[in-house]
Amino acid sequence: MMKNATKGKIIKAAAVSIDVLVPLIATITQFPIWVEQSGEATMSGIFLMLAFFSCLPFLKQIREYIKSPSVLVIWCIIYVFLIVLKNIINQMVVVCFAGLIANAIGAGIYKLGEAVSKKEDDT
Repeated sequence: MMKNATKGKIIKAAAVSIDVLVPLIATITQFPIWVEQSGEATMSGIFLMLAFFSCLPFLKQIREYIKSPSVLVIWCIIYVFLIVLKNIINQMVVVCFAGLIANAIGAGIYKLGEAVSKKEDDT
């Protein structure tokens, strides 16, 4: 006969699996659309990645400049950031919603696993 501590660990592992797998599956199903949806979405994602890697050598200088930027620079940074995000936001909404639901369910299951673990075994 399985002990309650073991049952609790299995239930908690199931909860964590739900917490991880549902958002992962949502991501996998949504982001092929990101590539196929339009050339702009693909370009924005690639641009964001390449721009980040391109700026790595100048990270220290960029940090110093950002410490006291002009208002024009702040608006420009926000604008570019939002343009890049605009192309992937619909897919991220689906992923975040799936994660929200999965983690709510997973939290309840995890609490159940804790309760089962704390319960004394029948002898």
